[in-house]
Amino acid sequence: MKVLSGKSLNAFTVSGQAFKFERKITTVSCIHTPSAEDEAGRFAAAQQTALEQLHELRDTAVSKVGKQLAKIFDIHMVLTLDDDFSDAVISIISTQHVNAEYAVSLTSYNFSKIFAAMDDNYMKARSADIHDISDRLVSILSGRKQKSAKDFATGANKIICTEDFLPSEIIQFCENNAQGFLTAFGSSDSHSAILAKSLDIPVIVGLGWDLLNDVRTGDILTVDGREGTVILNEKSESFVS
Repeated sequence: MKVLSGKSLNAFTVSGQAFKFERKITTVSCIHTPSAEDEAGRFAAAQQTALEQLHELRDTAVSKVGKQLAKIFDIHMVLTLDDDFSDAVISIISTQHVNAEYAVSLTSYNFSKIFAAMDDNYMKARSADIHDISDRLVSILSGRKQKSAKDFATGANKIICTEDFLPSEIIQFCENNAQGFLTAFGSSDSHSAILAKSLDIPVIVGLGWDLLNDVRTGDILTVDGREGTVILNEKSESFVS
């Protein structure tokens, strides 16, 4: 038996099976293109598709977390069309003559560094929103299928363990009745944490590398939101209180 400690966002308790969520790393190639205008057009089209997806995600979020918190995805819509972000992408496309996917990824990296370096914790946590938005845009540009609740079904009725969550992932896991959220890192000020905190399930962040190294899918965990602890390999029946 091993006990991990982190920062709890509520006082709920649960015992059940772990599901270790490992986000697939997307490799974006830098491809030189002859037409910056065509790539800029692809980027603009991807922005519009992203807005359509975010509208759907917001509607789903309303049913899970209510209208007020679902406005987080309104913020994502605004950021998707943000002039500074868009201008930076177009500038990279125009000056470096590269594909839109690479320009979005590079802009995301640059913007995330700026937010992460800020002193204000709330602003620092916005780097996750930039990551979520850029990942969506790159997926659209690359022709990858939009993730749906079915893609997260393997985590149904499980305690989800991961490095950190994106806001969109919280909603997708909610559709599959996640029993709890545990992160190795992440911030209690992130939009992901704010969404997760609103649910009637335990949420603990900052559990460290032991969560990633020691927990495996199928392990039995007892999560105590009152103490901010996770007990590994407890052999007990699932319960929620």
